[in-house]
Amino acid sequence: MNEYKGAKRLPSKKNDVYRYGDVVIKKFSDAERFRMETEIGSLLEKSDILTPPRLSVNQTAYINVYRFIEAIPVVDLIEDSELQLAEEIVHKIYLWVMDFYALTREMTGQQYILGDVHLRNFLYQPDSQKLYGIDFEECRQGRIESDLARFYVFLLHYDPAFTPRKKALGAFWLDIIQAPSTLDINFFQQEVERETAELLARRQHRNSSLISPPVREQRNINP
Repeated sequence: MNEYKGAKRLPSKKNDVYRYGDVVIKKFSDAERFRMETEIGSLLEKSDILTPPRLSVNQTAYINVYRFIEAIPVVDLIEDSELQLAEEIVHKIYLWVMDFYALTREMTGQQYILGDVHLRNFLYQPDSQKLYGIDFEECRQGRIESDLARFYVFLLHYDPAFTPRKKALGAFWLDIIQAPSTLDINFFQQEVERETAELLARRQHRNSSLISPPVREQRNINP
């Protein structure tokens, strides 16, 4: 990426991502991640689901180029905005992911999930009140309960974890996801427990002195 003088590096743990003017250049770390995001992006382009427009694809260099969207990562809004706005944004995320599940099921005949579903992968425009989804490299076939559980666990554990706001939004998330009669509540609860254990293990591995919030703070769901 040295050829893009003046480009600003954007946060990414697994890829090289830069903003250069009004475009975002994303160079993937491996071919499989590139393939998945490119294929899912092609499906989303045929729908009304909001994502940053893709401008070009370089199959040889594993690079996708996107239009830069002036928007705020939801993770930067969720704690300090008014509770009503935070709930509206969380509800928009729910509608976005449900549209994604319906589209991929209709277009492929299989159920795809996002895999890496968390607050940093959604962008919100306050003026237009539009919500955009980004990062589809970890999409895979799976059950939507896995995605919904992962989002719930990440929502509660984002630093600062288990604040009154996080607990309120976690309860709100549980209320709205139970609307579809097809949701397997028991499997969802199992996925919450698995995701929590894996998240805490990752944090303890990074910092053995970390004192993690107790799992019992999470709300159980009864069918």
